[in-house]
Amino acid sequence: MALSTDVGRIRTVFSQYSTNSTTLTRKEYKTAALAISGYKPSKAMVERLFRDLSMGDGGMDIDTFTSVQLEQAKLRSTSETLKQIFQSFDWSGNGFIGKADFTGR
Repeated sequence: MALSTDVGRIRTVFSQYSTNSTTLTRKEYKTAALAISGYKPSKAMVERLFRDLSMGDGGMDIDTFTSVQLEQAKLRSTSETLKQIFQSFDWSGNGFIGKADFTGR
């Protein structure tokens, strides 16, 4: 997916879930993140994110939300790539890479 499409989709989701149209609360963030990625972040993760970004009680604005979601998408992409590489060596399909996977036995 092209970056401009990602940004457009992220901004659309922000608009759909922000009740005041300017920021997302922690609860709104969780549901918006779920809508984008299919993954619901934990309460601890959301608290850490808001704390690290110095959001306080003010909420997360659209630019910050967009930046966070693009970064999360990169991490998901990297994780999926690593998983595919691992699976290409795990010939036995048991979740481990052992000598037999390299020798073909």
